[in-house]
Amino acid sequence: MKSAIILTLTLLVLGIGNWLISSVFNLNFVDVSIPFAVVCAGLAHSFTGGTSPYTRQSDMEMRGETGIRMPFKNKAARTSFVFFGTLTYFVFALVMTFVFYREYFIG
Repeated sequence: MKSAIILTLTLLVLGIGNWLISSVFNLNFVDVSIPFAVVCAGLAHSFTGGTSPYTRQSDMEMRGETGIRMPFKNKAARTSFVFFGTLTYFVFALVMTFVFYREYFIG
């Protein structure tokens, strides 16, 4: 139940963010959706992934300060429902763009 709420909130926040950007810059909602989804998916993966560059940087700083080399555990990348929500939004944006510009793609 918690994961469904997180996924729904992620889609809602992305939709509102996309609407705000398209309103402020006077652009079409569909034209902004794909780049916005790609940027949000990259941010979500970098902040919620198990082996993010931020985590590795803090590990390296700790090694440099203490001089103790801790064994690096290769963690499997944990993906969150926020990341799955951004991917869902990206797929929805692709489908919506194809439907909106179907005359351009087909003919």
